[in-house]
Amino acid sequence: MYFELQVFQKFLIYSSLILLFTVGRMLKILPFFKSMISIAMCKMTDTSLPTEIYWDSLFTWKMLQNVYYCLLADMGKKVKLNNKAYNSPIVSIDGQRCQRILDFAKGSRPLVLNFGSSTCPVFMQMLKRYQLLMKEFQEMADFAVIYIEEAHPVDGWAFKDNSDIPKHRTLDERCKAAQKMAKSLDLCSCTVAVDSMLNAANIAYGAVPIRLYIVQSNKIAYEGGAGPMNYRMQEVKEWLQRFRARQSV
Repeated sequence: MYFELQVFQKFLIYSSLILLFTVGRMLKILPFFKSMISIAMCKMTDTSLPTEIYWDSLFTWKMLQNVYYCLLADMGKKVKLNNKAYNSPIVSIDGQRCQRILDFAKGSRPLVLNFGSSTCPVFMQMLKRYQLLMKEFQEMADFAVIYIEEAHPVDGWAFKDNSDIPKHRTLDERCKAAQKMAKSLDLCSCTVAVDSMLNAANIAYGAVPIRLYIVQSNKIAYEGGAGPMNYRMQEVKEWLQRFRARQSV
């Protein structure tokens, strides 16, 4: 019965996407639709995302496949708010050491986890805000970036003039992509690790394409929504502010 329900849910999601994309492709020919999408996208992602980078690929077959995959990842994630955090296996950014996510947790200090990849322009813009959060709350919380599979690889749902990074075929490719990102944004003061090629962390946390979590005392204290639309850096900041206020009482 559970299996049949899952199949029905997947069918419903896929059918809804096909309907949505069909309508979207028809609306795309209207002259005012582009400006509407641009405004909506910037507002929902809280970024200044250039419409040109995604417009040509909007409502295409590759986009549909990508969105469907991300929705299934969210639906199948293992972690839940206030429940135990999964201690998923990950790898150091140099590819030399096997680690686990909770290795970065220190006692009862909050651990802010930021999942993403450099081919996601929203993630790259928000990393600058993430660095500001680190500076503001580093005395009371720990921070880590977990590099996962590419959101917009050149051989997938690619954005225009965005990146030449393909889907990772080896751990070395994933580590090099993470190293390139860390170097470009000067993330030397931030812990950066890489998901395994089994995508264990991604699967457990429903992280693709981008997602935020806060782990405290090995439990999920904050569960961010699936990105990019529900990727809310401000919510993380507000959670940390409330935590700091409680600590000072």
